[in-house]
Amino acid sequence: MDYGRWLLQLAVYLLLVVAQRIQCLFVTDINVPQIVDFRDNVTLSCSYDISGHTLNSVKWYKNDKEFFRYSPLTPQLAFMKFGVEGVQLIDEGNECNEFYCRVELNLLGVRATGVYRCEVSGDAPHFQLDARSGNMSVEALPQNNPLISNFHSMYRFDDFVQVNCSTDFSSLLTKLTWYINGIKASPMDMQPSMDTTIAAHEYNLRRIISQLNFYANDPRFYQLPLRVASPLRLGLELRCVAEIESYPQLRREASLHALLFSDDIELKNQKSLKSGVAWFCAQLMFVATAAAAAISLRWLLMPLTFANGGRKLSHYKMASAMTAADAALCH
Repeated sequence: MDYGRWLLQLAVYLLLVVAQRIQCLFVTDINVPQIVDFRDNVTLSCSYDISGHTLNSVKWYKNDKEFFRYSPLTPQLAFMKFGVEGVQLIDEGNECNEFYCRVELNLLGVRATGVYRCEVSGDAPHFQLDARSGNMSVEALPQNNPLISNFHSMYRFDDFVQVNCSTDFSSLLTKLTWYINGIKASPMDMQPSMDTTIAAHEYNLRRIISQLNFYANDPRFYQLPLRVASPLRLGLELRCVAEIESYPQLRREASLHALLFSDDIELKNQKSLKSGVAWFCAQLMFVATAAAAAISLRWLLMPLTFANGGRKLSHYKMASAMTAADAALCH
């Protein structure tokens, strides 16, 4: 009998818990970017489940200071904005209803960094309240991939390779890593990095330059020893990776390729062949362009009848096709 009463009490308790849970108001999700660039617009949003309650308001805060309020029960003042340092709202970017609330910010800067909170409250009789928050950092992020310079398209096996890699300007410290044919270069292959700093947009923007030095025939960077692979042509791939600590999504990289040749004669022949092909392509493109221009001029001067118009169109297509085919041949 006591056991049955205990089960009944437990069942009633669970029902009360479930009923209370069903009637609660919850912020189910919040979207606050972890890091953004000061030149971008940013969208903040939160979703909520009011579970049958009447929505009283949705408020957005930055560092505990309210900058936006949605009050559906007062249509004439449904959307209200409040001045907070670092927060600039885009009016047409605001959208709120009984399921979610979204605001959009622009003209960001250093002072826009902070903790952003979405607070949802229900109306009478319960006046339930729930909130969630997220941190957002506003920085000057790199806009371009790193740049590899002083790298040639052809080398001999015994050439000494000396190249640079420079990052885009950023307010965050960037780390550069070199890879030679997919193998990470060691510190002994690199000179100490050079750092250039300028002040702009309220940030100290830094550019890092790393210099890599190695011999093209270094066996560390090939799967087969050069004495076995030679005189076969080998490829040389350089890859420079720029990373910002704690933000893997900001990783950027650049890569370049070169051909390796066993001696000066082979290298000279390859350069001569390359320059000869380039000269031939230039001459071919000149002839094709002149022919297309002559055809166009000839048909342009003819009477504009339907038949001539049709012929003119076909000849234009022929001339364009000739030029495109020649261009494809040279590439």
